[in-house]
Amino acid sequence: MRSKTIAAMLLAAGLPAVSVAAEDAAAGEGSEVSKWSGDIGVGLLFKRGNTNSDSTNANVNMARDSEKWRHTFKADANNEKEEDPDTEEYNRTDENYFASYKLDRKLGEDAKNYLFNVLTYQKDNFSGYHYEASYAIGMGRRWIDSGRQTLDAEIGPGYRVKCLEPQDTYMSCHDSEEDAIARIGIKYELQVSDNTTFKEDFSTEVGEDGSDTRAETSLTTAINSSFALRLRHLLEHNSSVPPGTKETDHTFSVGVVYTLQ
Repeated sequence: MRSKTIAAMLLAAGLPAVSVAAEDAAAGEGSEVSKWSGDIGVGLLFKRGNTNSDSTNANVNMARDSEKWRHTFKADANNEKEEDPDTEEYNRTDENYFASYKLDRKLGEDAKNYLFNVLTYQKDNFSGYHYEASYAIGMGRRWIDSGRQTLDAEIGPGYRVKCLEPQDTYMSCHDSEEDAIARIGIKYELQVSDNTTFKEDFSTEVGEDGSDTRAETSLTTAINSSFALRLRHLLEHNSSVPPGTKETDHTFSVGVVYTLQ
């Protein structure tokens, strides 16, 4: 049942992409087809001395903006191992994976209003859940669209699945929490200067089984045309968690990202 639910979410998120492919195919030879752009960041931290630990993190942000459609893809991965001083063995202390795909269909001549559908998947081995997945569809509007800043706000209904019992695969689950949700999203971007950009990406999913909130704040400064320095804070909050699990996680990172244009 849970696998069928996830498959239905994937199908619902992927169907609009058929229209996007058709739009590209219909473009004339003289028309300019939009391309994907974004960045890839990788961070490494190795500590030796009183505490021995190894940590890695990676994130991908990609977007494609055409006349009628806007794609957004995000992915994060965090892993950390720390040595037990008694056994001298390394034990994993953090393992978290997140991915989301969002597709907006712009409406009207000014394209300020849009329909959105978004699919998210998260696997955090220290959250008390085996995995969490959600799908939502709704209405959004670009309230600010100037040369220096943009502000999007959106709201819509959706469905959420949280697997409670660890399984051997990423999708199967014999015990889960499933509920209808209301999703609210706000995204703000400000061009602080010619080479510095501030971004805030906030979303929350509220349902009968509690609320899940994710807020990502970043400040990116370009070093050259290909590389940039990024300061990033990620807040993840779950109002209803299994016993022995904290409700809020904070992740701070500073790293170099590679820009794709």
